[in-house]
Amino acid sequence: MAAPDILINEHLDTVLKGAWESNINNQSRWVIFSDRHMGDGSTKDDFKPNSELFQSTLRDYYLKHNYPLIPNGHVEELQRFSLDVILKNWRSAYKIFDDFANKNRLAKTYGNHDLQLKFQKLPYDYQMSEACKLSYDGEHIFIYHGHQASKKYQLQNDLAGFTLKYFANPLRIKNYSVSYSSKKQYKIEKRAYEHAISGNQISILGHIHRPLFESLRKVDGLRFKIDQLCRDYLISRSSNQESIAHSIKLYKAELEKSHEIDNLKKTNNFIYHHNLAIPCLFNSGTVTGKRGIKCLEISDGKMRLIHWFDKNSSKKYL
Repeated sequence: MAAPDILINEHLDTVLKGAWESNINNQSRWVIFSDRHMGDGSTKDDFKPNSELFQSTLRDYYLKHNYPLIPNGHVEELQRFSLDVILKNWRSAYKIFDDFANKNRLAKTYGNHDLQLKFQKLPYDYQMSEACKLSYDGEHIFIYHGHQASKKYQLQNDLAGFTLKYFANPLRIKNYSVSYSSKKQYKIEKRAYEHAISGNQISILGHIHRPLFESLRKVDGLRFKIDQLCRDYLISRSSNQESIAHSIKLYKAELEKSHEIDNLKKTNNFIYHHNLAIPCLFNSGTVTGKRGIKCLEISDGKMRLIHWFDKNSSKKYL
């Protein structure tokens, strides 16, 4: 493995040391969402299309089932809109955040698009920090937004905010971020991956909008799943083979669709230096996805990547 970037590693070590910490066990529950980009409620607001789905998911499932919530950065899109405007237009969402906070079940982190919150008096009383650390039996899960693994985010952040506010907003251009740059995605993932390995820890990011599970992106996960199902098919009873074959067909179709997207983005097949990816890096995806919202659940001693979607508008999605 190539040596990690020393400056990035040192910076992430500093973020980890200052992280808000909570102890967990096999009975603990947490849910981690990233990248809402809440705005003014207009067509320029990236959060609006999935806002009802997100709020009902929190209110009707995670709050009801006693999950503490970590909104992992980019909750407010402060590079395009003022906090007052966001608060006014998303009172219903903040009411749900308040419900979590009132039960001491909310730990909010900063992203580069809402970094201003770090330096101003806030209108809400939430647990706020640059990162979170869930400690488990002497080990820990390091949860941070992900922009900290970028060398230039601090220098470019003010310029990006100026561009979004004074050019993108008037022209009604959707938010452009690192999530749309494959090259930047890989660099951030690589640095975060190497830091996780060097610290012998699990790391959870947001920021790039691309879900990862056990250091694997969607295409790699689908390949493993199809391989597993093919093996199950060979040793299963004939009564179960039809169901397994149907699942293989669905996963295969989704794999082909994912390959098409990767080819359009001209992405590499594998971004890590190891022949076998060490399962230490996770990404909870985004709330602003075109086909629903994603999150990471921790419960019953396990971690799950969850995709919530409206079956009325996303019937064909696996």
